[in-house]
Amino acid sequence: MRALLPALEAMRHRGEAAVLVTVAATRGSAPRDAGAAMLVGATACHGTIGGGQLEHRAIAIGREQLTAIAAGEPLDGVRLVRFPLGASVGQCCGGVVELAFEPLPPGVAEWCSHARQHARAGHAWVRISALAKGMACRVLSAAEVRTDASLPAALRDTALALLASGGDGAAIAAEAADEARSWLVVAAAPPEMRVALFGAGHVGRALVEAMARLPLQLSWVDVREDEFPPALADNVTTICTDTPEAEVRAMPGDSVFLVLTHSHALDFALTRAILDRNDFRFFGLIGSRAKRAAFERRLRERGYGAACIARMHCPIGVPGVVGKEPEVIAVAVAAQLMGLRGRRSADTRHATSNAPDGATGKCWIGVA
Repeated sequence: MRALLPALEAMRHRGEAAVLVTVAATRGSAPRDAGAAMLVGATACHGTIGGGQLEHRAIAIGREQLTAIAAGEPLDGVRLVRFPLGASVGQCCGGVVELAFEPLPPGVAEWCSHARQHARAGHAWVRISALAKGMACRVLSAAEVRTDASLPAALRDTALALLASGGDGAAIAAEAADEARSWLVVAAAPPEMRVALFGAGHVGRALVEAMARLPLQLSWVDVREDEFPPALADNVTTICTDTPEAEVRAMPGDSVFLVLTHSHALDFALTRAILDRNDFRFFGLIGSRAKRAAFERRLRERGYGAACIARMHCPIGVPGVVGKEPEVIAVAVAAQLMGLRGRRSADTRHATSNAPDGATGKCWIGVA
């Protein structure tokens, strides 16, 4: 859902109608889990609910609703349609998918701005749409769900359960069989991966472009403010600072660090600051094998042990990708990060301290 917000807000500002299609529930094998969504416009679609005949049918239904909107016909609220994938759709998954179709006439998706605020801040939130006609959609944070006395008990319990799951999801909340007292609840969790990227040169910019739609929250750090582009994705925050090492210490535990600045001296200072931590998930340093050898020698001279130095990934990127173009490097690094999903530094086994004498941190042996 988060990835659809920029497209939805752009359509809203252009005065275009859309239909939001959400996987409300699944049973058995299905191409996407509950909470996956796509935006159907008159000439283009954004996002996906899994492709194939299911998505083809969903687009057709969405376009029918758009035609009705253009003709001024009255529309119901959220429409639920059940698709047995094998029997009615002809897909080999064999499960059952229930899709929610939510018409969004021009200018009515005011909740989008509120959702983007939560997305930019890295907050979890739920979007609540009544199945009954004429009910406004609401976006609420976990704290707002807990404190809003106007929410029916079934709705509050469903919303809090989805938020507590820690991931994206969707469910139908109902107080009775009457659809007038039922709601579609869609949860959007903050990305579980926090990334600090140091360097806004050619490779840094290419990497930010590659990661703009990936499920991660990116802090982009450089000492040169004019190197940052004017427009950024919702998952990117820029930090211009003369003390980038302080940003290493400010990142939360289990963060991913990528160092590719314009200065080898700064790269080395950042390397030491990162290795002095004991809780990062991954540290990648751009450079050749010769650069790695030089950094290893300097780190050993300063008392860093072999296990600690081994956590420095240099060169970076998945192996087998050939090319020195910034865009090629960016693809290789982005693929490497996606391979880290679900791997947390808490799962590493503790090693004896490999930091130099006097350092406050300890190094851990990582799984990646």
